[in-house]
Amino acid sequence: MVSQYMDKTKLETWGNVSVSESYLREPETIHDLRNIIESVGERGCIPRGLGMSYGDQPMNSNGDVIRPSFSGKIIEYISMSGLVTVSSSATFAELLEQVVPLGWYMPVVPGTSSVTIGGAIAADIHGKNHYRQSSIADHIESMTLMLADGETIRCSKSQESSIFWATMGGLGLTGIIIEATIQLIPIRSSKVLVDRRSFSNFPDLFEAMKSQTTSAEYSVAWLDLASKNNSGRGILETANHADSEPDSQSSYKTKPVLSLPSFFPDLLLRQSTVNAYNSLRFSSAGRGQNNKKIELSTFMHPLDKVRNWNRLYGKTGIIQWQMAVPEISEHTLFDVIDAINNANAPAFLAVLKKLGVSNQAPLSFPILGWTLAVDFPAKHEGIYEFLDDLDQKLLKAGGRVYLAKDARLNPELIPKMYPGVHEWRAIRRNVDPDRRWQSDFSRRLEL
Repeated sequence: MVSQYMDKTKLETWGNVSVSESYLREPETIHDLRNIIESVGERGCIPRGLGMSYGDQPMNSNGDVIRPSFSGKIIEYISMSGLVTVSSSATFAELLEQVVPLGWYMPVVPGTSSVTIGGAIAADIHGKNHYRQSSIADHIESMTLMLADGETIRCSKSQESSIFWATMGGLGLTGIIIEATIQLIPIRSSKVLVDRRSFSNFPDLFEAMKSQTTSAEYSVAWLDLASKNNSGRGILETANHADSEPDSQSSYKTKPVLSLPSFFPDLLLRQSTVNAYNSLRFSSAGRGQNNKKIELSTFMHPLDKVRNWNRLYGKTGIIQWQMAVPEISEHTLFDVIDAINNANAPAFLAVLKKLGVSNQAPLSFPILGWTLAVDFPAKHEGIYEFLDDLDQKLLKAGGRVYLAKDARLNPELIPKMYPGVHEWRAIRRNVDPDRRWQSDFSRRLEL
């Protein structure tokens, strides 16, 4: 059945800032997928996982959106050396629930386990340990990709390498990932040892974070950017994998314990409410905790305990602005924090992480330096203009915005933030001359 004879499906972004109507296609076999790709119209098609993107990356208004539902095993095999071949439609939760009891773990995981493997590769995700493990691209041994002409190829760092690297961070615009072979890392238990410290100001937290990332396997900081009197205070968490314990059984628990049935009222999402929540969170951190043993899933995916947690931000949704800034321009972090504080823009959530060296992918986000992710209410007056100003600060510092989470970037900034985009466009033209792979995102940013 071709899309012209189908009813459109209303799709939303995770950030709830945009809605589109598309022809949702859910192929059950490779043959079905090939037929869909060959039949798409001028609006093209785009892969979609679980729709966890903050922006319009998996949206395609009046076009086709492909959400594979391939039958068969999620995991094809796990080798003695920790190589696993997994379906692109499998989630991190599904994968980790199977491999953790066997003593293996993903070297890089996103902030939520409800992300598909294909989506993670398309975004070239980084975790709380990029300075040690880089992004997910570095751990993909190979993957099977269906191109715009329906051809299925196997690509890796040595085989069809240009397509391989263009797909990493390419947000579904080079082809649809069928499966991937990934190198796992060995672990001795399903727990981590966590050190937790609170800081009353950002300079002290930042210095502590710089020194501790050299010894910790994972590092992340939560910042309070809403308080006028305490802007930049925060909580630093570092963690290392724990040793095994006698008679202990490793598992990975990902099921939520709470579900939000509806969106919070927008009137609760104001500066005073955010200030009150941040004060409570900061005070609860106390003087810190050393070597506290907790489950991996709790440390890596704390928000997964609440199903539909994005509804906390109300019906008008959120914009997540995530930036990366080079080490030599770390002062820009301080400038951005001051700008947010002075602008009276309610920052619901602010997370700081250390980044290591970048990879070869033209559209990969991480650069050697730091990344700050901040959630803003989409309804806040002047928020788009304010973020445009932050983009300019970032540009002058040699930084960039994370495309996988963007919902409003000026397309003129893409070549300046991502100089490799010209190379990426050339590869895309070669593998998809008729531009069958399209999205609202690609049209908005003129990719």
